[in-house]
Amino acid sequence: MASVLSQPADPAKMKKQSTKNSSAKSLTNAANLEGRFDAGDDVLDYFDLTRATVTHGGARPGAGRKPTGKLRKTVKLSPATIRRFQTYARRNKLPNFSAAIEAASCNL
Repeated sequence: MASVLSQPADPAKMKKQSTKNSSAKSLTNAANLEGRFDAGDDVLDYFDLTRATVTHGGARPGAGRKPTGKLRKTVKLSPATIRRFQTYARRNKLPNFSAAIEAASCNL
């Protein structure tokens, strides 16, 4: 009889154990949520991630620079031309270099 007990069981004949009871124990519920989280266990099965909303980050309504309706262009000018536009802006009390170029171009 000792020889019969020492032989390994045939895997094809072994009965698969039911996972119904074992999965019910591993599911997170309201009663064990905090304890499982504190223990470092995975508790994401308790939450519905399809309905999660992002509350931090992203664009806020009304944030950022307001559009001025003007286009940005790069223009290469000689130092003498820059000085003339700066003088023109001071003389006509214009707020900045771009306003001086725009005002001067309208006078052409």
